[in-house]
Amino acid sequence: MYFNFTIYSFAKTPNFWYKLKSFHKQLSKNKHVEIETFFSNYNLFSIEFDCKLSGKDHAGIRVKVNIGGLELEAHFYDSRHWNYNENCWEESTAKDMIKNNFDGF
Repeated sequence: MYFNFTIYSFAKTPNFWYKLKSFHKQLSKNKHVEIETFFSNYNLFSIEFDCKLSGKDHAGIRVKVNIGGLELEAHFYDSRHWNYNENCWEESTAKDMIKNNFDGF
């Protein structure tokens, strides 16, 4: 499920984006929660909700709210990547992927 409502700032050219604060916590082997705040001049107001628990990389629940350029994003997600060919989570770790791709260089 995905929902997005945005009122863009037409008076200004979007030219900056700044991360104010960030919080990240690993809850289990693959589950993480992340809360971040940003400031930008892209939107006057926006609200976004994304909920897909599998079938894509870092699947999970994400909520974003932006009021006057101040944005809050909360994301509960799975850290694994999705294998689109086999329609399941990838099994290999980052170390295995580096080893296979660079042949030990």
